[in-house]
Amino acid sequence: MALKQAYPDLKILPSVGGWTLSDPFYFLGDKSKRDTFVASVKEFLQTWKFFDGVDIDWEFPGGQGANPGLGGPNDGQTYVTLMKELRAMLDELEAQTGRKYELTSAISAGGDKIAKVDYKAAQPYMDHIFLMSYDFNGAWSNTELGHQTNLYAASWDPATKYTTDKGVKAMLDQGVEPGKLVVGAAMYGRGWTGVSGYQAGNPFTGTATGPVKGTWENGVVDYRDIVNNRMGAGWEKGYDEMAEAPYLFNAGTGDLISFDNDRSVKAKGQYVLANQLGGLFAWEIDADNGDILNAMHEGLGNGDGGTTPPVNKPPVANAGSDVSAAGPTEVILNGSASHDPENGVLTYSWKQLSGPQASLLDASQAKARVVLDGVSSDINLVFELTVTDDQGLKASDQVVVTNKAPQPNLPPVVTVPASASVESGKQVTIQASASDPNGDALTYQWTVPAGLTATGQTGATLVVTGPSVTADTPYDLTLTVSDGALDTSVATRLTVKPASTGGGCQTTDPDAANWPAWQGSKTYNGGEKVSHNQLVWQAKYWTQGNEPSRTADQWQLLSQVQLGWDAGVAYNGGDRVNHNGRQWKAQYWTRGNEPGKHDVWQDVGAASCN
Repeated sequence: MALKQAYPDLKILPSVGGWTLSDPFYFLGDKSKRDTFVASVKEFLQTWKFFDGVDIDWEFPGGQGANPGLGGPNDGQTYVTLMKELRAMLDELEAQTGRKYELTSAISAGGDKIAKVDYKAAQPYMDHIFLMSYDFNGAWSNTELGHQTNLYAASWDPATKYTTDKGVKAMLDQGVEPGKLVVGAAMYGRGWTGVSGYQAGNPFTGTATGPVKGTWENGVVDYRDIVNNRMGAGWEKGYDEMAEAPYLFNAGTGDLISFDNDRSVKAKGQYVLANQLGGLFAWEIDADNGDILNAMHEGLGNGDGGTTPPVNKPPVANAGSDVSAAGPTEVILNGSASHDPENGVLTYSWKQLSGPQASLLDASQAKARVVLDGVSSDINLVFELTVTDDQGLKASDQVVVTNKAPQPNLPPVVTVPASASVESGKQVTIQASASDPNGDALTYQWTVPAGLTATGQTGATLVVTGPSVTADTPYDLTLTVSDGALDTSVATRLTVKPASTGGGCQTTDPDAANWPAWQGSKTYNGGEKVSHNQLVWQAKYWTQGNEPSRTADQWQLLSQVQLGWDAGVAYNGGDRVNHNGRQWKAQYWTRGNEPGKHDVWQDVGAASCN
């Protein structure tokens, strides 16, 4: 409060969620739950008036968070809707108080997670988006070591999956305004111990035995702890200039720590200015000794003006992946992944190094074209890309183009089950598997005998409905698969059996004895299994005091039993139940409508069991 009073322009926002407390967000697709959450944020801000808005830290929409059982395809839309409704609530508060309230969000910098949300649709409601450009690597893997908060790709791995630059570009590609993006700096390091088997000069190419001893938890070291205790005798300092990433390595213990320092944070600041982004933020302030905060300030151009201009770094050339094609044809050489660490303009120059001379077009562009002639045997051609930055520094990379000889056309390879069976009135799926040695597109045609009703005759999956029979009756079906020139035919025999007259329904599960009994006072997390009423149940998410039953949304029935129709259970279209000696099929979603008394149910024959 004293800081706020001394600096009235300082903005303080509470952050909701985080790695361990994001579970509730996954349930906000429910409008009533979302309304409750938005109302609680409003009440909080009305109670604690020194706050200037709210920050949402959902880790992560779509899944891959701390709880592996949560996440779904609708989370992205839920995120956008939540931002819209929070903004509307904050606008109401602004009208009531005359104050400005901000809405921000901390998000993953990983492109795979960014793709789960339409941030262009969300940005009109948001003031800033904090890109958590850290935690790219850590001791959750002892075989894949790497920088944890790097700006660019590692020097030894041009295809590095996660970088700050890739995260920013993924957001800009979605159409997010640069000024709303804030890049993250790490006031801590992540690391490993027991690193061995590495290439000379690069401990990241080795493997580890576990997490490095941490400040508060193993694997994580505060920046001030790094400075005070991890830079003495035995420690070697390293800096990956390509990635803009420092690290420390102790060859005696195998301890390896990746972190941000003064230099890497200033590089991030220069990157922010060059790309007209919103600024820098850091996690977390009490782990710093002041170095990182000062570097953030200076990196954004707020120094004393006496600093030496940074040394120009060479560009990074990337000639793309190797290419295979059968001539005569034209292939593309793609050097678009090349970049300049200072974001300068690059010039491109392609040339052929080996192989029969080919026609090389657009050799001064990022993407060049190569015209391949027809050949009688496979031939490799090697091309080199050289990129030059605006100060004359160069870098080169090579790519191999394989001109493949044409292959003789071979017939498709097709397999189907040798036999299948189905009861009268029921359906069976016959799944074929087909491939073409030449990679040609395939067409399917099933030949179905008279008397059978089937769907999917022109695809790999055939669904057959068993006709009414009084004795086991065989039918021979044939599938013909064509690549346009050659055909392959295979046969399968389907046996249709008379409809079952019903037997005793199994309503209990002997496996229930192998699981602990449900207790009303106990807390259960998603995925935990219990026994109740001689059946096995699994919790869908966190729950306490909710008795397992088919009508309890918190529990999923795992036991394979037939319990008959229940008025409290919701049935989807296609579901089948036994009731009053008959079997019924739901034609669409229903609950509480008794079979035989409502048109939603279709009578499909005798009950499968009594």
